[in-house]
Amino acid sequence: MRTASVLIVGDEILSGEIRDENGPFVVQRLAAVGVRVGRIVTCPDHEEDVVLELARLRALSDAVVVAGGIGPTHDDITRAAIACALGVALTCHAEAEQRLRAYYGAGITASDLEMAQLPHGARLVIGPATGTFGFALAGVYGFPGVPFLLRDLTQAILPDFNGAPLAKAELRTELREGQIAPLLTAAQRENPEVAIGSYPMVDAGRWYVRIVLRGPTTERVEALEQRLRADLSRLP
Repeated sequence: MRTASVLIVGDEILSGEIRDENGPFVVQRLAAVGVRVGRIVTCPDHEEDVVLELARLRALSDAVVVAGGIGPTHDDITRAAIACALGVALTCHAEAEQRLRAYYGAGITASDLEMAQLPHGARLVIGPATGTFGFALAGVYGFPGVPFLLRDLTQAILPDFNGAPLAKAELRTELREGQIAPLLTAAQRENPEVAIGSYPMVDAGRWYVRIVLRGPTTERVEALEQRLRADLSRLP
């Protein structure tokens, strides 16, 4: 799989109660193994919304990482939504139940056991550091929203992806974006295989523009970097 989308599920994100850490982390880790992330979407804890977004994102990407909503409470609707989106039933996953019983012991509740109800045919994804589990089916990954658990599970799925990492280079200029825009436009038109991004930044009260180049090969990126450095040095 070479392309992905990320779906963040949670009213707490949309209400501002919690700042999303999961989307940026997943994007960074997938980008490091050459996966192009085309969308990050946040939706509320409504099953219909998750089903709708999953259908859209699956049409755009090889994989969708869904973060949040797989716990035992009333607002944890992601397991059911993924099952609905994939056209399968929720069934008790034997290994998931075994892991839950081992973790909670004699104090396990019926609500705890609800977390073993997974889309039929799903395989467990096990975090190598924490032993927590998520699940995967048909290119959809259902992960908990707790950041340290999601990070562990994300590490576990990286072998599922086989993209080639992009080469990257950065430049910095104190020229304004309006001054360098024609130069970047021409460079992008002539080098469509290299993505060129310009990002205004401020450091110690001084504005500058960070220019980031990403492309399929080190040679192409470095050649464009050298050209832009030379072109920028000639601007007034």
